[in-house]
Amino acid sequence: MHMKSIFFVAMFFSNMALADWHNGKLGIVSFGYDGKTISIGQDGFTRTNCTCYPTWPGRYCLSADRDTFEKEYAFLLSAKARNKPISINIDESTCKIRAMYET
Repeated sequence: MHMKSIFFVAMFFSNMALADWHNGKLGIVSFGYDGKTISIGQDGFTRTNCTCYPTWPGRYCLSADRDTFEKEYAFLLSAKARNKPISINIDESTCKIRAMYET
C-alpha cells in the first residue's frame, strides 16, 4: 500500500473516533449551574466521562458560543416537546455537540 494511502486511512479512522453520532429521544434539556451551559441527556447514552460540564458527566453540552446556538437550542426544545428522536454528533473526548438533526 502506498504511504499516502496509509496516512489517509489512518486519519479517516482517527477522525471517526473523535466524533460520533448518537440517536434517541431527549431525556432532559437543562441549564447548568453556571447559567450558560445547556446540558442534554439522551436516552440510551450511558457514558459517565464527559468533560464539557463535569457536574453532569453523563450528558452532552451545547455551547452558547456557537453561532447557531439560539436555533440549536430551539431545535432541542422542539424535539423534546414533540418527543421526537434526534441524531446528535458529539466530540467524543468532551461530549460537546457538533451537529444534530431530527430522525
